[in-house]
Amino acid sequence: MLSWLAPLLVVAADWQGTLPDGSQIEVDASTHRAWHRAGSRVEPLWDGVHQLADGSVVIVRHGTVIPTQRMLETWMALPEDAAQPSTSACDDLIKAVCGADHRCATSQPCALAHQLGEMATGKSAHGRDADAAGKNTEQCREALANPYFVRCD
Repeated sequence: MLSWLAPLLVVAADWQGTLPDGSQIEVDASTHRAWHRAGSRVEPLWDGVHQLADGSVVIVRHGTVIPTQRMLETWMALPEDAAQPSTSACDDLIKAVCGADHRCATSQPCALAHQLGEMATGKSAHGRDADAAGKNTEQCREALANPYFVRCD
């Protein structure tokens, strides 16, 4: 039925995981759509929590995956990103939410992205704390997948 899609899905799947039965989950980075591949059979992954063979889980809601940290790391390391200079997760968040041209600079998500960025670089009034900065950088990575931080297009 969907076997003609199989070659396209291999190219489009930017993240893959293995289920305990040996079948694969493939997730497209641009759409966050998830596919279940068992042999030559490919079908959309149903909503719910899916445990992978390594014990981690993938959550699908309304047909799209809620990205995990591993997915975000994989997607951030894609070849097209390798040619660009590396930036911090907080810089990526600010650029995505506020816009490259600062079109959305007055939005609440943009203000919060800047606050996270300032905390990660230690520019907050509380001084520099390496552990706190690392945690705030991690929060920026998580915020990249949070629907509250709407991208400024």
